[in-house]
Amino acid sequence: MYKAFMFSHILRHSEGDGVWWCVFMVLMAAAVMTRLHYITTPYNVVWDEAHFGKMVGWYINRTFFTDVHPPGGKLLLTLFGRLGGYNGTHSFAAPNVPYDGYQGIMHMRVGCALLGAGMVPLGFHSVWTLTHCLPSATIAATLIVFEVGTITLSKFILLDPPLFFFMMAAFHALTLTHALRHRPFSFAWWAALGYCGASLGCVMSVKFVGVFIVMLVGVHTALHLWTLLGNPHVSLVEFTKHLLARAVCLIVLPASIYISVFFIHDQLLDRAMTEFAAEEAHFSPGFQMHLKNSSLNNITQPRDVAYGSLITLRNANLAGVYLHSHNLTYPATRLPKNMQQVTGFRAKDLNNYFKVLFPEDDPDQSNGFYSGEVEWLRQGDWVRLYHLTTGALLSCGRNRSLVTRKHNIVYAKPYNLTKPENLEPYDVFKDETKTSRVSSATVTPWQMWRVHVEGGQAGARVSTLDSRIKFLCVPRHCALTWSLAPLPLSWGGGQAEITCSNNLQDPYTNWMVEQHVNPYVKNATYNHLRTSFVTRLVETHQVMTWVNARLKPAGEDRFNAHRPWMWPVCYKSQVWYDVNFRIVLLGNPLVFWVNLVFLLVAPAILLHHQYTVKRNKRHKEEDPERRERLVFACRWLLLGYLFHYLPFYTMDRILYYHHYFPALQFSSMLTGVVVGELLERLARRVPTKRATPVFTWALGIFIALIIYSFYLFCYVGYGHTTVSGFNPDNSTFRHLRAFEQWEI
Repeated sequence: MYKAFMFSHILRHSEGDGVWWCVFMVLMAAAVMTRLHYITTPYNVVWDEAHFGKMVGWYINRTFFTDVHPPGGKLLLTLFGRLGGYNGTHSFAAPNVPYDGYQGIMHMRVGCALLGAGMVPLGFHSVWTLTHCLPSATIAATLIVFEVGTITLSKFILLDPPLFFFMMAAFHALTLTHALRHRPFSFAWWAALGYCGASLGCVMSVKFVGVFIVMLVGVHTALHLWTLLGNPHVSLVEFTKHLLARAVCLIVLPASIYISVFFIHDQLLDRAMTEFAAEEAHFSPGFQMHLKNSSLNNITQPRDVAYGSLITLRNANLAGVYLHSHNLTYPATRLPKNMQQVTGFRAKDLNNYFKVLFPEDDPDQSNGFYSGEVEWLRQGDWVRLYHLTTGALLSCGRNRSLVTRKHNIVYAKPYNLTKPENLEPYDVFKDETKTSRVSSATVTPWQMWRVHVEGGQAGARVSTLDSRIKFLCVPRHCALTWSLAPLPLSWGGGQAEITCSNNLQDPYTNWMVEQHVNPYVKNATYNHLRTSFVTRLVETHQVMTWVNARLKPAGEDRFNAHRPWMWPVCYKSQVWYDVNFRIVLLGNPLVFWVNLVFLLVAPAILLHHQYTVKRNKRHKEEDPERRERLVFACRWLLLGYLFHYLPFYTMDRILYYHHYFPALQFSSMLTGVVVGELLERLARRVPTKRATPVFTWALGIFIALIIYSFYLFCYVGYGHTTVSGFNPDNSTFRHLRAFEQWEI
């Protein structure tokens, strides 16, 4: 016992002594230097900087856009740019576009690098709080400092640095809250709980994967409350106070931050990109009316649809597409005759406009409208839909659709509606190039569509924006629908497939008239349809979820994507930049492999602890308090790793290497805890006089190996000058390749 006490006294320092602060400051300096090194190289757009840099410009210029991630991280990047004087005018069009002449862009990289450096003190102090062991905290921080992939992700304009920082801050706050559990309702306890809640709100505002750290904190909180509930010394009143404190700090506070971030996003982005932009077309008309420059902002148009009206039809579902056609045909090799394509298109476009015609009569006026009294489009009417810019009628064919084989194909058949000299489109089309009409005046039943107004009575009118309508092919009695399938890129450009479905109950057979032109019908206003902030908040999340669920690997992404089993073994790299300067995202292999080993050791420690507790076999020299701290640290760090890693096996979306790095930080802290414990046990096995030298040398060798591995691989992540394209046989780093999939 004396030997264990002396060794512990030598190696364990208080948080305020000189050695502790010296180690902390050295690690902090190393973190800043490793993140800021090569920060301006290359002075060009790198990888997803093209994505997020563009969004920063849109925020600065208040231009609406939609993204699959919450706005918190992008707003933080925007703040960095504005503090540096960036005016949001760089195009960020594609990787390798230079930054020359644009002030403030490097401030965004520096801001991200400093957030990445902030992970180190958070990791260091988290492990210190859990173990009160300076060597364990030092090892954990060293693994974070010298992890090459983490550095690469920390020094560019990406969402990963704020995500990592706030995730580490949330876990750090959790450790502080646990350490203060015996001082409930003290100022320090409230501060730690509030710090935890604020961090959770921030991390959820950056990326939805922040929900994993929310789950970890939630499980810890639930278990602690359960323990309090079963404690006979805690009254029901005191338990209720604990419950309310958690509700306020860990639910209300994070939710308030999260909603506030979206409110700022909503107030900033008040302008549409252009009148026909695709960004806002994901959203409902009521949402679009909120945006200046939008075609629906303060719009006045006829309330009810009449024969002869020019309309756009939008699918009435979430992120609905517009009915669209263009002067291209389906592949002749797969169909018996040339049929003009009819597709779903998300952007607003002149090719989205269709004219509503009587079943037999064509417009008799030179401007393309019918003479006489206005006749309204009603429930049960038969109509033809004429595509004005290509001069074709919407038709349903006997053939099966080319992608969704159980549906019938929908196409457009050329039709000579009027003589070319009479084709004088409305103001909307004055700059549109006219398409020559094919001589055809035959109308078939396959071009007849019966109108069905959802919930409408007999004779009910079709109302712009309000009515939900189906178009039923008269001979087949199938409904015009959006099949949700994309057309092949080779001939369909990846646009949405439009078909005719026999399932009349399918919600995707519902359409609405969005824009409506008819000079013979009185215009009305639609401000009553404008949505509130709460409605826009809900719709934004629906669209984000919808888009996120459709991020499937396609084309080249199928080869660049990574599967979760590859990540812990560092099996595959990812090339970020390769234009006379090559940057590759590859983690420090030694860090990955050491972490993998101790990810297996940690469960063994927990099982051994459970075994000794059940059989009351604790060693006489063992400090119960230290043992309790070790078990708690291993349990929650391992759980944090599993929460941030295992869910990816259930995801069907496209995944990349960088998705693993939040989990990696937990495994690095876990390695620090376990290695520190094992080194202490090793030192106890030797005579007292040699314990400190043995421990010091073992610790020094371990840290030296980590630093040496960083030295070997760092310029894979920082980048290095190249002369030509990548060649694995003459690469600068070919001698370091452990797997063929390492493109270094």
